[in-house]
Amino acid sequence: MVHYLNRRLLACVLSLAVCIVPVLAAETSPQQDALRFAGMDTPATDAAHRTFQSRAGAAWAKYDKQVGRPLAAWARREVAYSGGGEVFYPFSGPDFLTVALVYPNAERYVLVAIQDARQPARPESMGVVQRQAFEKKLGIAWEKFGRLGFFRTEDLDDDQRDLASGIGPSTILMAFAARLGYEVTAVAPLSFNASKGDWETLPSDGKWKSVRLSLQKDGRKVTLDYLRLDLSDSGLRAAEPQQAWIGRMATKPTLLKAASHLLQHPSFTVLRDDLVANAPMVVQDETGLDYKELAKIGPVRLYGNFTQTYHLFKSTTQRALAAAYKAEKTKGELPFAFSYLKGADARSMQIVRRQAKT
Repeated sequence: MVHYLNRRLLACVLSLAVCIVPVLAAETSPQQDALRFAGMDTPATDAAHRTFQSRAGAAWAKYDKQVGRPLAAWARREVAYSGGGEVFYPFSGPDFLTVALVYPNAERYVLVAIQDARQPARPESMGVVQRQAFEKKLGIAWEKFGRLGFFRTEDLDDDQRDLASGIGPSTILMAFAARLGYEVTAVAPLSFNASKGDWETLPSDGKWKSVRLSLQKDGRKVTLDYLRLDLSDSGLRAAEPQQAWIGRMATKPTLLKAASHLLQHPSFTVLRDDLVANAPMVVQDETGLDYKELAKIGPVRLYGNFTQTYHLFKSTTQRALAAAYKAEKTKGELPFAFSYLKGADARSMQIVRRQAKT
């Protein structure tokens, strides 16, 4: 009788355990995650996710109409990038959209910024309240980018501090890849191997300071690297192997956008000098290289108009650039807002190509 009761008690305990042990969330693929972050997954069954999908879709439509499609058409005509190889985008934040449109068909995109990549968000593992907060904040991020077309440093830094939201560059990069029509086949953290002088993947449970997205589109494989690196002179000199690596990246076609005029300051001369000495091509707005430095690379083609810097930047003026615009009689058209200055009479871009030595 005691033995029978013990068995009944054990059965009850086991039954209770089954009831209270949470069901583990089903594993999702990187592409499924990317589609969800982009608001492109299957129609939502709950109101919060439907709202997020609507916000993300509307923000993308606004960006694509006002910036994305005009930028892509302009780049095909004016940048005329032949494709292949690597392209370099320092001070990028997680802005995969712009570099992919300016330099389509590259084999590897290298984005460098100061914020940690962070592990991609796992909304399927979140509680209801946390997931709703995550999707609300990500929806706001979509709307802000749709309006501005770039990332504000203070917003990215806020995401770094907000550990509960799960939003970081990795999550945003995956969303952008999905919106651009890429399949995300793998996502892995990266670390710099000093002995090899290059970046390599870590186990998935490693630190997520930098990240690599393996992408595929129309049968073409593409690598997207987001690298956390301090690009100031002091930051690069404190990490000598990375400084040498930056020197190699400066030999690639480069994009500079919404870069806060950092390369015009005396604390960013290492990267500035590398680009001036080696970059085969630079596409930038007024926040990139100072015009006097840009002109050392080769003839500069001016687009739009420029008279003065955005009001938040007091320590630089780009007077030489303003003089060049004033003197130029055949400036190219710029039918979209690109950076901080958005008015049709104030927005500007420049393209320079290094001339072959004779």
